[in-house]
Amino acid sequence: MKTQTPAPARPQTASGARLRRLAVVGLAAPVLALSALSACSSEAPVTADPTASAAAGTTPSTTSSAPTTSTDAPTTSATPDAKQSTTRVKTVITDPALGHTITSSAVTRNMLWPSGNPVASQSFEIVGVWVTLKAGSRYSASIDPSMLSLIATSPQQQVAPTAEFTKRWGATVLQPAKRGQTSSGWVFFKVNRGTSTSLRLAFNRPAYQVSTTDKKIEAHTFWAQLTR
Repeated sequence: MKTQTPAPARPQTASGARLRRLAVVGLAAPVLALSALSACSSEAPVTADPTASAAAGTTPSTTSSAPTTSTDAPTTSATPDAKQSTTRVKTVITDPALGHTITSSAVTRNMLWPSGNPVASQSFEIVGVWVTLKAGSRYSASIDPSMLSLIATSPQQQVAPTAEFTKRWGATVLQPAKRGQTSSGWVFFKVNRGTSTSLRLAFNRPAYQVSTTDKKIEAHTFWAQLTR
């Protein structure tokens, strides 16, 4: 019985391997596309860098005109040891690389703790900040409330937002803003009892990697003085 010799397998081309490698990279770090308005720019789109660490530097913002706070404010009563107060502010943080703006227009101190948390209420104060996020339209880089933090100098602390109170007081909670979109709402922080009146809001931008070149947008922290 005569048998046929099987044909040798077709060698894999270099281009095929490259396509697969690019596909894997795409899964790990999706491309942030340029908007149609800037498609003719010589700069390449950026991709998120999953190895981004702490911000490389800090930049204060300038005080600017900002819209007044929404009437959708948390409604609470005074805490046993301090009276709730709301301060109107007008500060804007601008990220020149991505085109983001973060506007703060109100700060509420000494918010009422939910019932059933006696230990926490003795140790921490709830601070609410009304924030408007406006994501830049050039890159598909969104702004997330988790990129914000509250900075106090006495006692020194940098506090991340808390999601414990998102269903309390019927307040509008800040949502992420995607490219070219705007989002407004309250962000809540737990600071140490006895924290001074001097508060800053910080925007902690992660690092970004340009997809087709070696250029990087470094991690950076921008901040605005809320109250003194």
